[in-house]
Amino acid sequence: MIDVRTAATGLLAAAAVTLAGTSAATAATPPAAGHHAPKPALTPLAVKWAAAWNGSDPQELAGLFVKDGSRYTDHAFDRTYTGRAGVAQWVTDTKQAIPNAEITLTASVHLADREILFWNFSGQATGAPHSFSVPAVTVLGLHGGKILTDDDYYSKAEVNRQSGLPESGLPKGS
Repeated sequence: MIDVRTAATGLLAAAAVTLAGTSAATAATPPAAGHHAPKPALTPLAVKWAAAWNGSDPQELAGLFVKDGSRYTDHAFDRTYTGRAGVAQWVTDTKQAIPNAEITLTASVHLADREILFWNFSGQATGAPHSFSVPAVTVLGLHGGKILTDDDYYSKAEVNRQSGLPESGLPKGS
């Protein structure tokens, strides 16, 4: 049986990725003279999350998660890691495959026990001929001010296309 909350979260994230992809083109259009586009507010947790991802210590990101029962899922690559040790391992695995992986936050929203983060994911996979930059959305489930669950959504096919890789994935050894 399908969990309605999980299905709704997935649909919301898919819509947000679509909107994030189209907003990049809109954002590239300069505002009319004398008008400035407002900068989106970023939640404190979103800022900490991105800084930890972009940092050099995987334990920084792991420390943002609850002690017991946390989960990190990258839906594009169908990978799930559990617990703080798993979160740190996911960061390590990602940075081994994409040494210059970078997250650039564009917006975030806090909704009750959830935060939705809008960001761009960029880098160059080891062995790939080109770099990539794709819009992404993360839905964080919160518990007691900490992250309980992290669900990342972006297009693996677009990462591979921009990277010059086969649709099936990263080259061997990454």
